[in-house]
Amino acid sequence: MKNKLVWLAPIVAIFILVVLATAFYPAYNPKPKDVPMAVVNEDQGLKANGKEINIGNKFEQKLLKNSNEAMDWSKVTSKKQLEKDIKNGKYIGAIIIDKDFSKDAMSQSQSIVMTEKQQEMKDKIKSGDISPEQVVKMKQQQQNVDTPEPKQAEISTIVNQGSNSQIANIVSQGLTTMTDNMNNQISKQNVKLLAQQHMDIPSDKYSDIANPVKVDQSTLHKVKDHQANGNAAMSMFAPTWLTSMLVAVITFFAFRNRKALATHSDKIKFISKLVIAVIVAAFAGAFSYVYYMNGVFDFNFTRPNDVALLMGITILGIVSLLIAFLVWFGLPVVPLLMLVIIFTMQAIMLPTAMVPKFYQDYILPWNPFYHFINALKSIIYEGQHLQFDGTIWIFISFMIVGLVSLTAAIYVKNNKQSQN
Repeated sequence: MKNKLVWLAPIVAIFILVVLATAFYPAYNPKPKDVPMAVVNEDQGLKANGKEINIGNKFEQKLLKNSNEAMDWSKVTSKKQLEKDIKNGKYIGAIIIDKDFSKDAMSQSQSIVMTEKQQEMKDKIKSGDISPEQVVKMKQQQQNVDTPEPKQAEISTIVNQGSNSQIANIVSQGLTTMTDNMNNQISKQNVKLLAQQHMDIPSDKYSDIANPVKVDQSTLHKVKDHQANGNAAMSMFAPTWLTSMLVAVITFFAFRNRKALATHSDKIKFISKLVIAVIVAAFAGAFSYVYYMNGVFDFNFTRPNDVALLMGITILGIVSLLIAFLVWFGLPVVPLLMLVIIFTMQAIMLPTAMVPKFYQDYILPWNPFYHFINALKSIIYEGQHLQFDGTIWIFISFMIVGLVSLTAAIYVKNNKQSQN
């Protein structure tokens, strides 16, 4: 065939598909890794037969020592500190062990043993098998022993659903499995204690022995109706990025097709017009989007003004960054920027704990949309106000870079045109 360009088609197809396959790598086998979890152990333990027993300590050490690939457990000293850490997004889930956990965990079997012993003593006294001196001695010994009140041991689990519903569901299932296993182990210990005393389980105590642990499950920042099942922040990524790209390209055409700017005043006026147009586009677009979604589709943004303000700042920052490249390199830079977005998009869309370690360490920290999505989550699902923090400063720095680059291009390139 004379037209050699025909053979370029399969090469291009192979190249594009290989590139896209590589770009979507994080989504191929996403598994939770190192999900930050906390354990608060308040168990004070108990003494039994001269031995110190602390079930809470054993459980805590087991968690900290055997942290699996999915969950990374950390010890927190108090519930107050835990509340602070969860609020700051440090942990997604937690287990809190009650101060009387060990005492209550074995209280069912101990109560049965004590009741049986007391009844046995009464029967022996009644039958005359025990002398009066022995009776007095045994009563004195019993006065020093507290009969435990049968009670379920309490353990609390907390899941921060607002941080990410997908991970939160996995964490919730994991915590349920752990507490069920603990319940079964303690139940077996109670049965073993009764067997050692050659005692049967009373029929009215079967349920208590089988379920010695009471689990109090709580979910923080529950995803509400009309909140995209916890995926609102990710669904806002594409509109924000596409709007930023279109506004930047339109602004670039306005820059490229400008008339000759002879005076300093003309240049300043032109720059001012572009800046005002971009600012209006960013915030008018953001507020229109949020209130359209809220009014027409009944989407629950929790704090719509904060969401719109964050979206507007993000669009303004991204547009500024794109303009900084476009005014010097032109439209050929657009495909390169699109390629960057494609290669990082899947890592941004997935929960951080399900992204490969390489992406967590080297891709996400510098990606502005990753910080944008996290800020959106905190507003929509955790009810926080928009914070003037590092995320906002990232976009402010983009605005400064864009303005400086645009101003320099206006003066340098305009001078070249004048010289020609």
